[in-house]
Amino acid sequence: MVARQFRRIVPAAAVVGALSLSTMVATAATRPEAPGVRLFSPDHSVVLTIHNSGPDEWVEFNPAAYLESPLHQFEIDVRRRNAHQPITATVRIGNRTRTLRTSALAGWSGLKNAFTLTWLTPTGGLISRSRSSWCPNDGTESRLGPQAATTTHFIFGCTTNPFTRGERWGIDSGWSRQLLQYGITPPPLNVGSHVIFDLTLRTGLAEAFGIPAGQRRLRFQVTVRHVTDPVDPPGPGPAATGPGLAAASSTDRQSAPVAGSSGRLERGLFPDLIALPAWQIATHDENGRDLLDFAATVYNGGPGPLVAEGFRRGSTPVMTAYQFFYRGTRQVASRPVGTMRYDARPTHMHWHFRDFARYDLVNRRQHTLRTSGKEAFCLAPTDAIDLLQPGAVVNPGDGDLSTACGDVTSIWVREVLASGWGDTYSQQRAGQSIDISGLPNGTYWIRVTANPANRLYETTRSNDVSLRRVILGGTPGHRTVWVPKYGRINSEAGFGGSHPPVD
Repeated sequence: MVARQFRRIVPAAAVVGALSLSTMVATAATRPEAPGVRLFSPDHSVVLTIHNSGPDEWVEFNPAAYLESPLHQFEIDVRRRNAHQPITATVRIGNRTRTLRTSALAGWSGLKNAFTLTWLTPTGGLISRSRSSWCPNDGTESRLGPQAATTTHFIFGCTTNPFTRGERWGIDSGWSRQLLQYGITPPPLNVGSHVIFDLTLRTGLAEAFGIPAGQRRLRFQVTVRHVTDPVDPPGPGPAATGPGLAAASSTDRQSAPVAGSSGRLERGLFPDLIALPAWQIATHDENGRDLLDFAATVYNGGPGPLVAEGFRRGSTPVMTAYQFFYRGTRQVASRPVGTMRYDARPTHMHWHFRDFARYDLVNRRQHTLRTSGKEAFCLAPTDAIDLLQPGAVVNPGDGDLSTACGDVTSIWVREVLASGWGDTYSQQRAGQSIDISGLPNGTYWIRVTANPANRLYETTRSNDVSLRRVILGGTPGHRTVWVPKYGRINSEAGFGGSHPPVD
């Protein structure tokens, strides 16, 4: 598989330690109160199933706990205006507005310690109590009736890209969302026992959501049972397979459009390719070479989508690439922008657009010292970067690589980067990581350049380049890297560059 990162979904149901129930609402609008959301369950009796006692044991527990918004759209707008500002969140329900304190947020992953999980004996004795964070976009959505809208305004899951600028969490009017779906880890319980499970929304959040004090808890009567899963018998050998399937739309067009350009260009239809700073930075040694690994995102901050289509030149592994421009859903113009080539390597096997981005290691004077071997790309919306910007698309469609970028039989492919979305590549293997063998220890910068050959049409080129400072240390075969924060953003927590060098 090509080193891609799809990070729309990040369940935020990990159980964490206790936290005081401090008020999380910072400001309140003075407009009249509107009905809020509510907790509910269609069934307060639930079975907790313990499968296969012993080393293969796993527990199934999924109470039917929902948050519903029957009358108004429930929305939490989450934003970071720049790298030097904290993340802020505003709750909107009808004409009711509340601003959450920064301490209420678990970064871009959701709301910190949103729920208290309490396990009790049938007589009310405490078994355990813990807290769980929650991603408001995580969990199955369900319509509450035929009058509800048929499409959603919210993506599924919360982002993990540290350079995200704007997210929209919530529930559509007339819809509900299941809470902590398959994300609740119970304490050790005896088989055959009956216990009580309480799910309670944190006080500050309940106030921000407009939920009255007596309606902030769901109680479930739990029966614990044990099962042994059957062992599947050996199946038949692998079936014979033919050549890979073509992209679904590969025969919908002719092998080439009318030559040259068409339609009048308007800057308001252009995308804006923005290079975000490198992150997830680490080093590793491979076959005697010291390599610098990193992830890099280029996102579309413009009003229009980036739409690149390739049309095959006969039987050659080359497509002529065109950029298309849309007003709404209507195509209004196109321009040639280079080529796409088929990459037959086993971890790729799809069509790549050239000249989308370039990655270099530079010195203080911005002189290029080393360059990543990554030079061609299969464009796909992997990261929701700013869904609050004008024109941002909530659900940009299928980002699956085989669908977006075709296969060896394709005669036409379309690669799209919707407004508000980014495309993240991880350079974590030889040929794509930056080779730092022989470079002296010291300070360098990873430079990410979008649209390096200036082939693509965009609103401005002023934001096509980003720089991320890195400090290399160690010895050959054991190189180290330290990455300072980028403004307030510590993107390297948990990665190789998260610790300062030690003298």
